[in-house]
Amino acid sequence: MTLLAIRPHPDDESTSTGGMLAYYCARDVRTGVVICTGGEEGEIHDPDLDPVADRSRLREFRTQEVKNACAILGVAELRMLGYRDSGMAGTPANQHPEAFVKAGRLEAAGRLVRIIRELRPSVIVTEPPGEMYPHPDHVMCYEISVDAFHAAGDAHAFPEAGPPWRPKKLYGVAQIDDGAWEKLVPKFIHAGFDMDWMERTPRRSRGPGPETATVALDVRSYSGQHRQAMLAHRTQISPESFLVNLPPELRRLAFATAYFIRLSPPWTLGEHEPDLLDGLD
Repeated sequence: MTLLAIRPHPDDESTSTGGMLAYYCARDVRTGVVICTGGEEGEIHDPDLDPVADRSRLREFRTQEVKNACAILGVAELRMLGYRDSGMAGTPANQHPEAFVKAGRLEAAGRLVRIIRELRPSVIVTEPPGEMYPHPDHVMCYEISVDAFHAAGDAHAFPEAGPPWRPKKLYGVAQIDDGAWEKLVPKFIHAGFDMDWMERTPRRSRGPGPETATVALDVRSYSGQHRQAMLAHRTQISPESFLVNLPPELRRLAFATAYFIRLSPPWTLGEHEPDLLDGLD
């Protein structure tokens, strides 16, 4: 295994890392995905399901959806960490005894160490640091990924989890504001899309720019696979969604770049790498 993506919920592997996974598959790089929860707190947009009657089976549906999406993206190995979706912060789901956020951090990291030692990835990609998206499961995913990254190579840590394996690099998905979508609004409108929702979104200060990312991958050639992987998540992404109905050329422009920041070895501002695998044998 060369590259392992660790994500909180089924569909997270496709939304912000789908292009990256397809990119490396096209280069014959063996990839894997770990999904931390079953996604039980998600919505049901699949028109073939009943949002009430079928809710008890949502974990089952979403597990199959992530399997289908990973097949589209060329992912070689998929592992489910086995926790329950914690729901949004402040909701009753946070208190469910099986919720990811209720798990002991040491125990959760141990589960992840076992997978890392089994799959032996050189590079791991996980959530961004700093609670940039404060969903409890995203925060927990980042925390245990860092813990497991460092513990996997320590023979004294979790000896029951198999022989030690030390991944070489750890990255987080970088939340970058490169201005691409703002520039594309006239093209979206010309293509017939109502973009009033962008105007109604409260104005906020511009986020970190591309110069703050360690790696910027050009993934526009994989926008079709990215779209198909998202559509595989039928419960979560409506076939009428703006995200999956853009014309192919607009999709390539809107989802042209995937950004990442290196968490270990420590990255300094201004340092850039051409690729997540840069410097590896």
